Amino acid sequence: MKRTFAVVVLLAALGVMVKLAFKPAPPPARPDDGPATAQAPAAPVGSEEDALVARYADAAPEVRDLVARSVERYRRNAVAVERSDGLRGLKLLDRLDLEALFLYEKHPTEFRTLRDLLDDDAAADLLLHWREYFGLKRADDTDRKILIAELAGLTPSQRRLAAKHPSALPLILAEPAGVAELMATSDGDATLVDRLVLLSLVSLEHGAADLRSALRTVEAHPTLALEAFRLHGMEGFALVFLYGPVLEALGTAAPLDESLVLLRVNAGFVDEQLQTHRPETVARQLAHVKAADLVAQAGGSPNGLRLSVEFGPLGDRALAKGGADAADVVFDSYTDPALRRQAAAAIAEHGAMALAMLEKYASDPDFRDVLRSYGPGVIPPIARADAGPENLAHLQAKGQTSWKEKLAKAALYLTGDDGQSVIRTIRADGLDRVASLSDADLRFYQFLPLYDMLHLGDVLRRGYAPTTGEAAWALLDACFVVTDVLSLAALQPGAAAAVEAARTEMKATAREASKAGLESAAKAGARESADAARQVARWWAVRSAGGVYQVLKRTPEALARMTLGQLAEVARPLAAKAGLRLANWAPITFLKDGAEVVLKIPPGRGLKYLGAQLAQAGVGVVGMHKMEEHLSSRRPQNQQP
Repeated sequence: MKRTFAVVVLLAALGVMVKLAFKPAPPPARPDDGPATAQAPAAPVGSEEDALVARYADAAPEVRDLVARSVERYRRNAVAVERSDGLRGLKLLDRLDLEALFLYEKHPTEFRTLRDLLDDDAAADLLLHWREYFGLKRADDTDRKILIAELAGLTPSQRRLAAKHPSALPLILAEPAGVAELMATSDGDATLVDRLVLLSLVSLEHGAADLRSALRTVEAHPTLALEAFRLHGMEGFALVFLYGPVLEALGTAAPLDESLVLLRVNAGFVDEQLQTHRPETVARQLAHVKAADLVAQAGGSPNGLRLSVEFGPLGDRALAKGGADAADVVFDSYTDPALRRQAAAAIAEHGAMALAMLEKYASDPDFRDVLRSYGPGVIPPIARADAGPENLAHLQAKGQTSWKEKLAKAALYLTGDDGQSVIRTIRADGLDRVASLSDADLRFYQFLPLYDMLHLGDVLRRGYAPTTGEAAWALLDACFVVTDVLSLAALQPGAAAAVEAARTEMKATAREASKAGLESAAKAGARESADAARQVARWWAVRSAGGVYQVLKRTPEALARMTLGQLAEVARPLAAKAGLRLANWAPITFLKDGAEVVLKIPPGRGLKYLGAQLAQAGVGVVGMHKMEEHLSSRRPQNQQP
């Protein structure tokens, strides 16, 4: 009996052991469920969705809301995502909406890459801001993979900065360390948006090289770079890029707006100086021009600073008497060093009288010979014979004349060749031969206002406007020819009328001069050339507004009224010299659900629009433009559109 009982107990024990040995293991925990996740008590449920909601009934409120919201919107899809990817999967679904479902079904690897980013709220917010862009990129496997991979490479601090300023994400992706450091040091500062606007104008299409160059300039000259950008846009920033040490050395010796115009117009000469001189030396030259009150004159010609530096006090007097035209006449019309010095001395002594004669007879070999031999003394007798007292008397007797009549009569009277006979006399018999011509009887000051007419004829003959450099004309081509952009009429009441008169009356002027048999070949060419007429109209508009310097001083007003495309085109030549490529802001095209979606900057929007886009909490057209630029630099070469 005892043996039987022992056998029964043994068999029962063996049965228990076998049952325990084959009991199934508990299911593995899902990502992010955590050991403290509360389980709802077993209760009958009507569906998988209800079961999912019930499972998190005792979780934290934000978790319950996430689960309930996901189940309500996505039903069985939410159940599938939670089953495979846990709460982080639901969180990604909540942020990216249908784009997350697309990735989950078609690109699970990319889905899980984004899922793993959601370890902080910043990453979740960042994806929420860029959700629309992910939707536009649904059909672009290449760009989408690149973007997701680069998002995964950002540090948590960089993602937090991008979440706070989502439109700056392309800049951060292009140069994470540099841009993030700039944003971190400027966070909470009123200058941060301006710095982001500045960097956004730099193109990302060719990689991060241009952006790094801009960042180095901002780091080296933080205050100067931003102030120059606010005054002259990307041209001002490019000037700091090129001549930052000069501007730093100049300090407060001259206002920044005046210094920028001086450097901008005289960039060629400044480049020459910096090849052999220290920035402090060039800064002293600029300071001297300011101290001599010659900023407007030197800033009105590409050779203005050169005239002051190379000829010293003589050059300063020439600038003071002849203005910016003095530098143009001396360096454009005369290449021989001796003749240049004599021309500068003549202008310093006789002012506009010398300008008119030096301009008119620059190509006459006899005049060049007598100028080289006798210097400024040849100007008064030649000018007296050239102008002619009868011409002056006729002009004075005319009384009230229209602008057309003044221009026509100036062209008629100033093309006479009487001065050539005096030149030949001086060359043959010396200056003493004509010394009896009294300056007192000349009263040449009555002739001085007509120098503009002579200079206008020279513009026609040369076919270009000689008083500015390439960078200055870029601004004028973009916005100044349309006179209301710079409020030309506000600069000078008669300026707008002068522009129209120069444009419409040029042919009539030439015809009137032709009746007298004194029409020059230059004017005949201008009558047949629309380009020459346009050049003269532009030249006259600038002179009427006070000259190149006065026009460029008003650049801040022009910038406020220019579009982003105009801003880029105006600054492109000088930015290229600095090695910076600028964004072109052309429309961008996406393909969504088989239809084209075109995004473009609204017409007429400029810097204020760009700043507003970068300051807002969401991602607009500007952010998507920049992201397209950035991704274009990351695509394999054989996959460029």
